[in-house]
Amino acid sequence: MKKKSIFKASFEESLNLEDDASLQYIKKDYYEKLGIGLNNGKPSIGFRIKSILYSILFVFGCNFLLALFASSLDVAESKDLTLPVHKPSLLTPELFLICCFIWLLLVLIGKFVRKPFIRPYRYRFHMETFLFWFCLEFNLLAITVALPTLTSVGIWFIYILLFIIALIFLRMEKRSLSTCFFGEEAGETLVDRIVSLIATYGSGVLGLAVILKIILSHLGVVVSQSLTLLGLFLTWLVIDVGFLAMVIFMELPLFLEGYYKWKYPEEYRDWEGKSVEDWYGKKYLKKHKELLEAKNEKEINL
Repeated sequence: MKKKSIFKASFEESLNLEDDASLQYIKKDYYEKLGIGLNNGKPSIGFRIKSILYSILFVFGCNFLLALFASSLDVAESKDLTLPVHKPSLLTPELFLICCFIWLLLVLIGKFVRKPFIRPYRYRFHMETFLFWFCLEFNLLAITVALPTLTSVGIWFIYILLFIIALIFLRMEKRSLSTCFFGEEAGETLVDRIVSLIATYGSGVLGLAVILKIILSHLGVVVSQSLTLLGLFLTWLVIDVGFLAMVIFMELPLFLEGYYKWKYPEEYRDWEGKSVEDWYGKKYLKKHKELLEAKNEKEINL
C-alpha cells in the first residue's frame, strides 16, 4: 500500500494536527507572547509597535552586530587574535545589506496576504526568515574563524554531518506527522540505523575531543590551538543542530496547519465557528462578493 503524503491529507485528517503536542505548545506560546489577536481582524496598535521594535532590536540589531564583529576581524592584527582567522571575512557588509533587502522585500510581499486567518502564519514566516538570516551569518562567521585550522575538508565534514542529522530529523517528523494524520506506523529501516550511527559517532568524536581538552587543561598539560578550537566547533554544531530541531519539530507542524487552512478555508472557518468577515477580512470580501453570496445562500437553505 502506497503511503500518503503529509501534504495530501483530507480536511478531516488535517484536523488530527490538533493532537500534535509540539504544535499546541508553540501556538500557545506564540499567541500569549506575540501573536494574540491576530485571528480577529487587524492587529492592534500595540502589536504593530511591538513588531517594529522587535525588528529593529533583533532582526536588524542582532544581524548587524554579527556583521560588525566580522568586519572587526578583518582589520585586527593577527598577533592580537587568540586564533588565526580567514581574511577577508566571509560575512561581509555587502551580504548584510543584501539580506536586509531580501527580508524587507519578503515583508512587503507578505502585505498582499491580508486574510486574517492566514496572518498569524505570515508573521511567523517573517520570524523564521530572520532566524535563517541570523543562522547564515553565524555560520559564515564560524567558517571564517575555523577555516585556517580545519581547512575546507573539516568544514565539509561538519556540514555533511549536519545534513545527515537534518535528514534524520525530517524522517522522524514525517513519521510522526503521518501517524498523526493517517495512523500509519513505520518500523526503523536499515537507512535509519546507518545514518543514526554516523550522526551519533560523528558528534561523539568532537565531544571526546572537548572532554580530553578539559582533562588535559586541569592536569596542566598545554593544549594546542586546534584542540581548543574543537570546543568552539562543538558549540557551533550544537547551535546548528538546535536550530534544525526547532525548524523541523516545531515550525514545520505550524506551517503545515497554515497550509491546510489555505487549502480548506471554508471547512476550517465552519469548524472554528468564525464569520465570513472575521475569517477573510472586509477588504478581501469586497473583491470576492461570491463568498458572502455563498454564505447567504447557505443560511437560506438552513
